[in-house]
Amino acid sequence: MVEMRVHMDCKGCVAKIKKAIGKLKGVDSIEIDMENQKVSVMGWAASDHMKILKTVRKTGRRAELWPYPFNPQNQFYYQYCQTDSKGPPWPSSYNYYRHGYDGHDHGYYQPPPYETLISERASSIFSDENPNACSIM
Repeated sequence: MVEMRVHMDCKGCVAKIKKAIGKLKGVDSIEIDMENQKVSVMGWAASDHMKILKTVRKTGRRAELWPYPFNPQNQFYYQYCQTDSKGPPWPSSYNYYRHGYDGHDHGYYQPPPYETLISERASSIFSDENPNACSIM
């Protein structure tokens, strides 16, 4: 079974993805959860998860392997943390460096740029105390 997180906006996206995956040999069933943006593929074709991932990406949708393992005790998905886990590492999606959206485990966000380069703002240049004064001199 292969589980992927796929960005889907509408029912048309769901139909495109179902049609593309359905054309692959060895696919028995396709389950799509629109609320969680999750696609589950079952069958012997699921052993080649990169092929299925490439097929979904060819439809124009952003796709990555599902990063949240299922916890049957609590019946919800939780964030997978590799440092606390003693299991095997989570397989990365196809070509992270090419696509750049494989999750938060591999990178960091660039800090936002500074608000202004000049220390004075327009509100401090034109003061209400002396409206006839010129601050350019």
